[in-house]
Amino acid sequence: MRQRGWVAPALIWALLTVVGELAFGSGWYLPETYAREGEISADAFILLVRLAVPVFAFVVAMLAVSVARYRSSGRPTDDGPPIHGNKRVYAAWLGVTSVLTLVLIVNPGLVGLAAIRGEGDAQLVVQVEAARFVWTVKYPGSAVTVNDEMVLPVGRRIRIEVNSTDVLHSLWIPAFAAKIDAVPGRTTMIHVTPERTGSLADDPGLRIQCAELCGIGHATMRIPVRVVTPEEFDDWLATRASEVEAAVCGEEQTRIELIADHVSFDRHCLAVPSGQEFTVVLENREPVPHNFSVYADESHTQLLFASEKVSGPSTHELNIPAIVMILEAFSRPSPLLLFRYFL
Repeated sequence: MRQRGWVAPALIWALLTVVGELAFGSGWYLPETYAREGEISADAFILLVRLAVPVFAFVVAMLAVSVARYRSSGRPTDDGPPIHGNKRVYAAWLGVTSVLTLVLIVNPGLVGLAAIRGEGDAQLVVQVEAARFVWTVKYPGSAVTVNDEMVLPVGRRIRIEVNSTDVLHSLWIPAFAAKIDAVPGRTTMIHVTPERTGSLADDPGLRIQCAELCGIGHATMRIPVRVVTPEEFDDWLATRASEVEAAVCGEEQTRIELIADHVSFDRHCLAVPSGQEFTVVLENREPVPHNFSVYADESHTQLLFASEKVSGPSTHELNIPAIVMILEAFSRPSPLLLFRYFL
């Protein structure tokens, strides 16, 4: 009689397990992945779900049978009879769960991490710099620096080197299942291998999103990611490089207008006379305070001037003292002011 009491929960457990495995074992609910590393993460998640389904089904089955079999029509006034456990059941449960935990630590734990990390070599290096509230993408070996999108070639192993100029940020590309902190004063890196072409229009996960609360503009700190064929990437890189070489700052002026809107400036290249004071009329159209800095080099290491913060929406005139520019520091023969903004 006592043995027959386990028939109902066993049948319910078996039924729920089968239904759960069929419903959730395929991973249909996971977002699309565009990189090899994302597929490894997805496979690990599906394995954990498939192992969790029988455990969850067991809990639900026991709960359902207990409620149906031992429900009381009134409020109980006395404690129920004591229940003595079975030491063999305890030992078996501890042994099985311990072995299962050790197996999962090895695979997908250590094995999966090693597969995601892969070899240290990369076919392409991309540098991503975080600053409130913008991402700047640089392609070493070329003069290309962009902050409107990140373009990557499909089928190539890519090392993304990440750093921050101000506070702690976190680079997250959902479609790659890739995430790494951007730490001030330190370069962190991840490797990705895109396996499918696509853009933000195809999948909202193809974007760089800040995943670390960094200030009032945190939610807007994102740019699209576009994965193209190697030929399209080479053409895009060459086109952007030629645009950089052909960029003209315009005539030197002592009064410059600059607009901060949509977490960016409206000008990419400005020229002022070397050794002469000038004025910047900064219009901040956002409720986020902005300022700008002037650097003597494109790597942003030689700071020449940093303006005061301008609250918005408002317009301020900022008088900048004379700056003697060292022309040899630039790839183009013109006095270039590199503007960066911070909160």
